Amino acid sequence: DTTYDTVFQTTKGDTLIVRVHVPLASSFASFCPAMSLAGVRARHDWVEARSMRIIGYDPIQSEQKWKRSGLSLGQAVHEVVKHLQLYPPEILEITDAGLQAIQPNNSRFRANDSSQSSTTTSESGTRREAADPPSYDASLQHAKRVSQLPPPPEVPFPPIPRDFDAILGNKTKEELEALLSDELEFLSLVHNLDIFVEIHKIARSKTDETHHLAHENLSNQDKAKSLCEEVERLQKILKEKVDRFQALEQQQNSLCAPADIKSIIRKLKEASKVAFDTSEAFADGWVDDGAPNVDQFMNEFVERRKLHHERAGKMQILMNHQTPKR
Repeated sequence: DTTYDTVFQTTKGDTLIVRVHVPLASSFASFCPAMSLAGVRARHDWVEARSMRIIGYDPIQSEQKWKRSGLSLGQAVHEVVKHLQLYPPEILEITDAGLQAIQPNNSRFRANDSSQSSTTTSESGTRREAADPPSYDASLQHAKRVSQLPPPPEVPFPPIPRDFDAILGNKTKEELEALLSDELEFLSLVHNLDIFVEIHKIARSKTDETHHLAHENLSNQDKAKSLCEEVERLQKILKEKVDRFQALEQQQNSLCAPADIKSIIRKLKEASKVAFDTSEAFADGWVDDGAPNVDQFMNEFVERRKLHHERAGKMQILMNHQTPKR
């Protein structure tokens, strides 16, 4: 199908779009155009509430009425736009960002936008998810916010012909003028051109390719979800292991760090005192027992007192090492 948009402003100051769909077929001129309000939810006698299709204009209600009217597409669009300008629809919500951006400052909708948005947000929140695809303007604004976009795909378009003598060369001036005055016949001629047919085939093939890729993506959705969950699980395990490693690393650093001399001296002093008290207690016990075996006592006492002197000597060495030389 071929789509045309006509932008106009109503007497209430609102900017609206009439979208015209013209089906392509061999008997092109016999098909009735379909008109609708695009990017908006509104209430009007001519507009069907759900689809926003214009149904109140008599010539486009059926193919028979369209044929009998004898109107060109431009005349029909002019009549519809004129009626909607003079008898504006009641706007309920503007769903297209591009249409909302071109609303004038004196628009009734823009003036009430802050108050109206608070009442329509909850109603339209779920409805927007199933709305029509975004407009070109809205997509363009989104693309501008993306820092890096992939390059567009290369499409091998056919060369544009330099002339159309094969089709128009045998037509008279009157026939050419009649062709230019009848928009539907002119579009029918354009759509039967070989280059248009070829471009249409390319567009259809790209659409089918996109549809196929979309189905492939959907078929891999469960696999991608499971992989995402697995990655999250492994990330959690990795975080736990990193935390454990960091704790053990701190313990290793504390164990492998150079010892504190003051702390060692304090421990040696305490251990030396313990060894001295132990040797003295051993001597007192031997005297209290009546000194039965002198040789055995001397051997054991010397070993105990030797431990005391070793610790005291180490303590003295550290103290001398700690004292700065003059």
